[in-house]
Amino acid sequence: MTASRAHFSYRDVDVYPPYPNEDPADLVGAADDGELVRVAKLDGRVIGAYRLARTAQARFAIKALVVDEKHRGCGVGRWLLGHAIGIAESKGGRVIDAPPGAKSFFARSGFEPAGDILRLSLTPE
Repeated sequence: MTASRAHFSYRDVDVYPPYPNEDPADLVGAADDGELVRVAKLDGRVIGAYRLARTAQARFAIKALVVDEKHRGCGVGRWLLGHAIGIAESKGGRVIDAPPGAKSFFARSGFEPAGDILRLSLTPE
């Protein structure tokens, strides 16, 4: 049975590196060398993606994070954001920058304005 927006949870969504035949560039743009791309899948279909880049030793930037219009409002974006933050932190990230375009979305997860970007500072344990 195919899950629809009416009866699926963001927890039904898996996040993986894209397969070679999956090109999420239509969602998040083309990735530059060294950028990490992950896709969100529901029933085997890509419904969202993000691009993450290391910009300094302990700094990362979310270059793009997009969820397909049909699946917005169900927590998938927040699920992807949490995944991106976790990946950055696991690779030694202490600061994560995000584009200002979705200010309220990122602000709900603790990102704060820092010039023309949004920034999340992670505190060490």
